[in-house]
Amino acid sequence: MAIAQMAAPAEPGPAVAGQPLPKAGPSPQFPRLLPGDGHPDALVPAVAWTQQEIEAAQARCKVLLKGLDVVAVPEAPLREGAECGAPAPMKLISLGKNPQVAFSPPPTITCDMVATLAKWLQHDVQPLARQHLGAPIARIETMSSYSCRNAYGRAHGKVSEHGKADAIDIGSFVTARGQAALVIADWGPTARQIAAEAAAAQKAAKAAEGKAPLQPGVSATAKDPAPPRKTAVAKAPPPAAATMTPLDLRPGVVIGVPGIALEMPDRTQGSAPSFGLAPPSRLGGPKPPPATVAAPVDPDRKTDFLRAAHRSACKLFNTVLGPEANNWHRNHFHLDMAERIKNTKICE
Repeated sequence: MAIAQMAAPAEPGPAVAGQPLPKAGPSPQFPRLLPGDGHPDALVPAVAWTQQEIEAAQARCKVLLKGLDVVAVPEAPLREGAECGAPAPMKLISLGKNPQVAFSPPPTITCDMVATLAKWLQHDVQPLARQHLGAPIARIETMSSYSCRNAYGRAHGKVSEHGKADAIDIGSFVTARGQAALVIADWGPTARQIAAEAAAAQKAAKAAEGKAPLQPGVSATAKDPAPPRKTAVAKAPPPAAATMTPLDLRPGVVIGVPGIALEMPDRTQGSAPSFGLAPPSRLGGPKPPPATVAAPVDPDRKTDFLRAAHRSACKLFNTVLGPEANNWHRNHFHLDMAERIKNTKICE
């Protein structure tokens, strides 16, 4: 485990009345607006982590990450408002070795998330990638990690697990051969898409049935269709008897064919017959060398990989949301370690 030296935690100062919020980047030194906690217009002072909480979280990190192939940078404690933040967050650079899986951009998450991601990659993602994609994963494209906000970015409601540095959003997996499996492009149609298309097709079929024209010879009022009328067809006169003239196939005789003149070969010299046509010529040059570029992965194999990786994540993470969950997650996997009553899990 490669971990940079722990930065000294920044001590948050007292909140100042009327002090404007910073324009960019979280800061434990400023209060946080949390519209969802019943005070839409009030500034909620940041609650600092105690030194005991910070030291306990750092000690837990050492236990969780011991023996793992992790490259991470410890960050200063995060605290925003009454609920957001983490006492010992990590900026995750990479996991594993041979290959080393890079995270781009590096997410800021808790050590519990780092340890669970490492286990998922080693025991599930990499074997599945070799099976379906023909190569191990070398890079994971992330879309979001720590962000102090409510769930789904709503103005009201509970704080998202992203606000606790306890969640990560993954958009794609890139193999060591440079081929990517994108959630938005390679997951395939969702169950709700299939249902919507089936409903639309059924509706279109009913509309077309109502507008279908009557068949020729079918009475709109009679139950039995009227028989079609027979019309006399004039027969063409028989063709005149053709006269065939035997062809003279003697050597050296020219055969007259409209537009073409063929000369019978003289076989007395022992030459092969060619009927006056030149021998065929071989076109093209030498065959190109075989391609050395790896063949693209079948889209169905990418779909199989993404769906299998999603199912395997449900065994380790407490929440796994993907394209089947809702349109909010159509383009990524959301993974978190949310604590719930009776250790219930969500897998969608």
